[in-house]
Amino acid sequence: MDWTDSAYVATGQDGEPVGFFCYSVNSKDNEGFLKFVVVDDQKRGMGCGKEMLHLALRYAFCITGVERVLLNVFEENSAAKHCYEKVGFTQESKAEHVFSYRDVLWSRCHMTVTKRTWLERSVGDRNCMV
Repeated sequence: MDWTDSAYVATGQDGEPVGFFCYSVNSKDNEGFLKFVVVDDQKRGMGCGKEMLHLALRYAFCITGVERVLLNVFEENSAAKHCYEKVGFTQESKAEHVFSYRDVLWSRCHMTVTKRTWLERSVGDRNCMV
């Protein structure tokens, strides 16, 4: 696979960091992958994560031109999973008990969103339908 990796810091209107994520492109399969998505603890619940994901997906679909974006999230991180679902991600599969944290086994959900689904949910971004 031919993956590229880039890191991004999301900032608020005041220029202060609110979050971070890495984005990779697999040019062979025309897919993007989001990883290490983090929102500042003090900014959670304020829509910052949703806006950051919206901008990341706009970049993925409109600039890098991928047809779908993938990510993994621990099932136990229900707030993050819910945020991903709000912007159009759906669970494609789940790997049970694959990560041990403090003697507890966590499951990993593999989620995806297609360009078509995202465009249908993002009426204002129809200009990137090329």
